[in-house]
Amino acid sequence: MRKILLLATIFFCVTCAGCFQGGSNLIVTDDGEVFMRNKFIGVPLLAEQIESFKKNFARNPNAEISPVVENNMSGFEVRVQYPSVEKFAAEKFSLFAAHEGKCFGIRQRNGWFFDAYNFDFISSGEQKFSPSEAAAIQSMLSQVTFDLTIELPYSAEKHNADKFDAAQKILTWNLAPTLLSGTDKHMRVEFKLWHHDRIFLTALAELLLLASTIFFTVKTRAEESDSLKADLKFKRNVFAGLFVALALISTYMLLTPVTFPETISAVVP
Repeated sequence: MRKILLLATIFFCVTCAGCFQGGSNLIVTDDGEVFMRNKFIGVPLLAEQIESFKKNFARNPNAEISPVVENNMSGFEVRVQYPSVEKFAAEKFSLFAAHEGKCFGIRQRNGWFFDAYNFDFISSGEQKFSPSEAAAIQSMLSQVTFDLTIELPYSAEKHNADKFDAAQKILTWNLAPTLLSGTDKHMRVEFKLWHHDRIFLTALAELLLLASTIFFTVKTRAEESDSLKADLKFKRNVFAGLFVALALISTYMLLTPVTFPETISAVVP
């Protein structure tokens, strides 16, 4: 029955200007907040399906839903704000969740200077079509829009987006062919969220250690008493050692690549 309905929709869409427009837009802020905006509009024939989408989002008490009308299409837009990526991941939306043997969903590696994130999503189609039906679907693609867009505060470390801006902060995947053809499409991106307060504290600690090293170096050269000079040298060496140690540790944490498993054998939500 669903297949018949979809084929009827295809026929309607290819004979009309415009059919369905939808998509999901995720905005990740510098401090880790996530803003999700979903939009679904379509021709009257799809009103029932769009209304079912709306009911799913209406279950979330934090969702702000507003009607949208564009030309001959109508539907809704929903906005939800999450205080952190972790809170967003806890919602376990199907598109952004882990699926056993297929994708990892949202993964995180905590660090002192930054937290690293790996988004590994999949859009799975359920319909299977004959060659003639597939040809009709290809005709429908120009009338259907469904994108996933992720906006990041910093350039992505890795991604497989279909489209992206010069800074690689705005990444877009075209999901319309996937939804219509019944195939799977993976969406992957890795990025970092930096802890500016910790970076500042580390830099301040380094400056204080360097200043202390310089201070005791000058005092050592000016001191004539051998016993006091030995004490000042010891203090100078302690601060110099701490300065070098902190610099090496910081460099290691900053330059060591963050890795996430690539093999999907067992997924932990």
